[in-house]
Amino acid sequence: MLQDNLGDLTGKVHLVIAGGYDDRVTENVEHYLELRKLAADLKLDNLVTFLCSVSDDDKLALLSAATCLLYTPDREHFGIVPVEAMYLRCPVIAVNSGGPLETVDHEVTGYLCEQTGDAFSKAMNSFVENPDLKTSMGKAGRARMINLFSFETYSRGLNRVVDALTTK
Repeated sequence: MLQDNLGDLTGKVHLVIAGGYDDRVTENVEHYLELRKLAADLKLDNLVTFLCSVSDDDKLALLSAATCLLYTPDREHFGIVPVEAMYLRCPVIAVNSGGPLETVDHEVTGYLCEQTGDAFSKAMNSFVENPDLKTSMGKAGRARMINLFSFETYSRGLNRVVDALTTK
């Protein structure tokens, strides 16, 4: 589906798949090998880079340089990764369930999509067709993260609750 919807984007799109990886966990190894095989079978392996267990510094560099973050877990809890991306002005494309419903503002800080290749590729294509989206959505994401999820925001909220409880 990705090939069908994005057309010939050689040189325009490069996917970096990065995340925690423990070779002692069978599921990690199987999923990693499955993804590598899929990229090779689709003849996309030259457009995909796999990075296992990246350091915090590398994660910051990747998110800062990325056009957007794809966040694919379905019914995931809050999920800190989209918030980290938004703080670094990286728009988020996420499944429209779970935590991203709270963190991602659809068509403002990124896109909330059905969990299909078609939906994700259409959202990705919007960044190819309109490169300015990275800047506008990135700026909006940073503001949303600070307004809703920063330490200062949580501190103010906690202080209000404590004040309300102690003044009764």
